[in-house]
This record gives sequence, structure tokens and C-alpha cells, in this order.
Amino acid sequence: MEDQKKGYTFQDKRGRKEEPGKAAEREASPGGGEGPSVSGQEYRSDVDFSTLIMSFASAAVISMGRMPDPATGQTGRNPALARQNIHIIEMLRDKTRGNLTRDEETLIENILYELKISFVESQP
Repeated sequence: MEDQKKGYTFQDKRGRKEEPGKAAEREASPGGGEGPSVSGQEYRSDVDFSTLIMSFASAAVISMGRMPDPATGQTGRNPALARQNIHIIEMLRDKTRGNLTRDEETLIENILYELKISFVESQP
């Protein structure tokens, strides 16, 4: 059976001009060519930095067993995964230092504080 690739399409446009006709082709496609393709239609995601941080924070809370996994409805504990998600948020904070808005800085610091307290409290 031949592998068929579906889903995300990545295009590297750094330092290159678009080929003639490609812009019109992209603009004519549903969604204007923004975002990944789903079922033949393209959509644009509204994910920003705060949403990314909240996603990692939610994964950490689920891994601590503080809330059920939305996919399964089950509550389970995986401290290593919780710790990894906290470390990812710390890494993002460190790598983006000086490039965040005041609200983003406050969000990331508050979330890290709450996650670390919650992590310690979740340990047996």
C-alpha cells in the first residue's frame, strides 16, 4: 500500500520570492492559504504565546493527577511528565526573556509558581 501524506504542509520562504502564480493560487484556496490543511480545507489557528503556555500548564496539571485527562476522562499520575512540562515552560520563559509583553511575563511567572506548588503538593 502506498503511503499518502496528509495534514501539515511546510514551506520555507526565508529569503525567497514567491513563484509567479503561487500567490493567486494560495489566495484562491479556502482560508487564504493560512494554516494546516484539514480534510482538503485550510484553516487558521488562533494560537498565541499565552495559549501555548496554558497548554503545557494543563498537561502538567493532568500529569499530576489534579484533573482528568479530557481525552479519556481518567485521572492518572505521571510525575516525570508533569516535571517535563514545567521545565518546558521554564525553558520558554528563559529563551523569550526580553521579548514578552508584561502580561505574558506575569502569566508565565504566575503559572510556574502555581505549578511548582501543585507539583510538591501532589507528591506522596
